[in-house]
Amino acid sequence: MLLNAALVLASLMPNAMLQASANPSSPQAHHSVDPASTYVPIESWVYPAFDRLAVEGYLPGAFVGLRPWTRMTCARLVIDARQRISRDLKPPDDASLLVRSLEDAFVLERQRMKGGRNVEFRLESVEQRSTSIAGRPLTDGYHFAETIVDDYGRPFGRGENDYLGVSFRATAGRFAAYARAEVQSVASAPGPSSATQAAIAAADFTAPGAFGPPSDFTRGRVLDANVSYTWADNQFIFGKQSLWWGPARSGSTLFSNNAEPLTMLRYDRVEPFVLPGFLSRLGKIRTQLFVGRLSGAQFVQAQGRIIGSPGIALSDQPFIHGEKFSFKPTENFEFSVSRTVIFGGAGAPVNTHTFLRSVFSVSGGVEQLDPGDRRVAVDAQYRIPGLRNCLTGYVDGFSEDQPFPVVYPTESAWLSGFFLRCVPGLPRMTIRAEGLLSPHRNLAFPGFFYSNVHYLSGYTNNRQLMGSWIGREGDGEQVWTTWNLSPHSSIEASFRGMTVNREFLQGGALRDFNVVANLQLRPEWQLRLENQAEWWRFPALSATPQRNDVLTIQLSYHPLSRTKP
Repeated sequence: MLLNAALVLASLMPNAMLQASANPSSPQAHHSVDPASTYVPIESWVYPAFDRLAVEGYLPGAFVGLRPWTRMTCARLVIDARQRISRDLKPPDDASLLVRSLEDAFVLERQRMKGGRNVEFRLESVEQRSTSIAGRPLTDGYHFAETIVDDYGRPFGRGENDYLGVSFRATAGRFAAYARAEVQSVASAPGPSSATQAAIAAADFTAPGAFGPPSDFTRGRVLDANVSYTWADNQFIFGKQSLWWGPARSGSTLFSNNAEPLTMLRYDRVEPFVLPGFLSRLGKIRTQLFVGRLSGAQFVQAQGRIIGSPGIALSDQPFIHGEKFSFKPTENFEFSVSRTVIFGGAGAPVNTHTFLRSVFSVSGGVEQLDPGDRRVAVDAQYRIPGLRNCLTGYVDGFSEDQPFPVVYPTESAWLSGFFLRCVPGLPRMTIRAEGLLSPHRNLAFPGFFYSNVHYLSGYTNNRQLMGSWIGREGDGEQVWTTWNLSPHSSIEASFRGMTVNREFLQGGALRDFNVVANLQLRPEWQLRLENQAEWWRFPALSATPQRNDVLTIQLSYHPLSRTKP
């Protein structure tokens, strides 16, 4: 609690009292203005490119477990990478090519770092995507699993699902704005039987009928849409936003883009600082804080009764706040501590006292003193020096209603993985593998993770999990093998598997194989082809094993900047 409070205050201190960087002469330390910039979407090609540069040792200032990044941050990282490559006598063959592509992507931002005007309004992308699903898909990740995960909470059903999207970005000095909207045409997804609905209600301590996200509709939907103000490397953002708080590719255990973006007010220290004195041993620090409001919650338990009705969202939705502090003591080691708390809503007043209690309390109590539904995560990653600059390992620990995962390791969920950049004899190939283990003992009840006896709709936004796709009682693994044709083009094969403890809704399992081709047709046109075959068995949903096949075709247009620095 004390560390949390101290770092909140430190992150808001005036810039003059903090060191902007360990190297004051770096581009991060000096720029004549404070230009605002929008954030690069989490699914962008630039993050895999940066990941490859990071494992090669060319991005010592990158905070991998805290995404998305602003476009200005990306531009500064590209400059750092170029400087490091120029000092390397034998850089990898792909490093210079990656940096050149990233320099082209952020040419306007690099101009602004040299004093150019930060005024812009432009179309960022137009995307047409069609996803056809043959067979019965899984659509409820809070109780069972999802066939499509980490996709901004886009709903889907059996049959043809179409999404037509457009995004814009704008900047004016210290101000920036971003908008991303799409028309979604979604097929029907079969619901569970009445017996399964009753079992779900018993597991959630609610009335039957509150099952999964909606389907079978055509609607317009705003995804990320926000405005921001920047001052002295501090950015304040209001609107719908997506966060990715962890180093894993399969999703952060605490906050990912598996659910629809959340409406929030967020503070982001977009460039790292270093604390004075002996605290400088913590290295460079970045932090994010937010307060937001959830959507789609149907039930809460308060004042000795259950408030809510099946299938109807509460008129007074709960609030959520979160804090993440990331540290880089060395160029190769990064670790973070993060926390979220759901508070307020129906039956729980929201005022200064209840908000501060939710921020600083570490213990529970009677209902009137309940600080909220708390979750804590800790993650770390280490780039192993030597080994031809090939390997990075990472871990992400998550605890439900416990002060810290490291203190309660047997009652916490743990995700670990590695990223291997160079395969002997195959310089274009990368391999990534991750696994997540959840405890199935010493917990209050089956399905304990991501659930709560007060906020009965759990850790969801619009009925979709905001954390890992593994869910409330699962173990799982995922492996990706990628052949990188160019910075923008790749062919990838992957495997995903999960097993759910039979004590929770009779358990179950899924296995899927996926092949994706991302191809740059022209500099501004991108084609994505994806085919996924999935086998699943959840006795509560079907008495027999099921299979589905998912075919996705997406064509994207990204206008190019014609201005050169």
